[in-house]
Amino acid sequence: MFIYSKEQKVVDFAGIKIGGQPGEIPTVLAGTIFYAGHKIVKDDVKGVIDEKKAEELINKQDEMSDMTGNPAIIQIFAEAPEAMEKYINFCTKVSDTPFLIDSTDVTAKIAGIKYTHEVGLSDKAMYNSLNVSCTEDELKALKDMDITSSIVLAFNPRDATVNGKVDLLKTGAGLVDKGLLDLSKDLGLDKIIVDAASMPIGSGAGSSVAAGYVIKSLFGVPVGLGIHNVPSAWVWLKNYRKAHSEHPEKGVWIGEGADVFKMCDIGSNIIPIISGQDFVLYGPIENSTLVFPLCGMVDIMMADANQAEHGITPIDTHPLFKMVE
Repeated sequence: MFIYSKEQKVVDFAGIKIGGQPGEIPTVLAGTIFYAGHKIVKDDVKGVIDEKKAEELINKQDEMSDMTGNPAIIQIFAEAPEAMEKYINFCTKVSDTPFLIDSTDVTAKIAGIKYTHEVGLSDKAMYNSLNVSCTEDELKALKDMDITSSIVLAFNPRDATVNGKVDLLKTGAGLVDKGLLDLSKDLGLDKIIVDAASMPIGSGAGSSVAAGYVIKSLFGVPVGLGIHNVPSAWVWLKNYRKAHSEHPEKGVWIGEGADVFKMCDIGSNIIPIISGQDFVLYGPIENSTLVFPLCGMVDIMMADANQAEHGITPIDTHPLFKMVE
């Protein structure tokens, strides 16, 4: 195990601490709800959902968080502005857990920024994400509203290497006028965490993991990954699942191939932790029952080693004190 020579910042996001030295603060885990194709969504434009099942999923993530000590965030994904507002309203009524504003539709994300501002929830909201594709309207909304927390996505479409990601954060890499870290300050985003941007297997996945170590070493900021996207998009793995599984109905796989796919999907979430990172966007919130104990176990190993070898003292809520009898 290892520690960083540079002092590591700790972001306090709605009472959740993110960052620090490996083994000091539990890994923060964010599960996605209302994602594209999520069966509990009945109308992804109007935001009609199965509220009972949605509440059960959120409560289960909260339960797993309480059990392991790994803080939880709800990654709220919406397809449209109306849906975004309804989802945020629903999630914040059933849980005190802070949330991410996430979408592939910029109008939905802007609606999320404005809605949290209007109803006084900006302190519980984190934007996902500040990146090279942000529009002027998006940046204006971030600057004008009172949201202060954001993920900064170190995705450089011209250069997927570690240097390309670092250059984007430092200078803008010729893609934006200034480095994304400086841009975040200009927008009033003083609580930022960096997503090192997961790339496909064979096309930069390893550099995505390595970049987290370098970014923390250079800037001292909290870093993480949505690394479950790597195995879930892996063509070989999807073909293996298809060849070695039964597929009785859409979205349901049974058999050896399905088990292998699930193992790679869930297991990938420990890679950022072992490489000294601070948070994981672990994918579908349904996976909380598997992800939290697994990541809690790895957190214990990191804390155990760095306490013994480097004198790093874990905080009181660490899995080391919750899961070891």
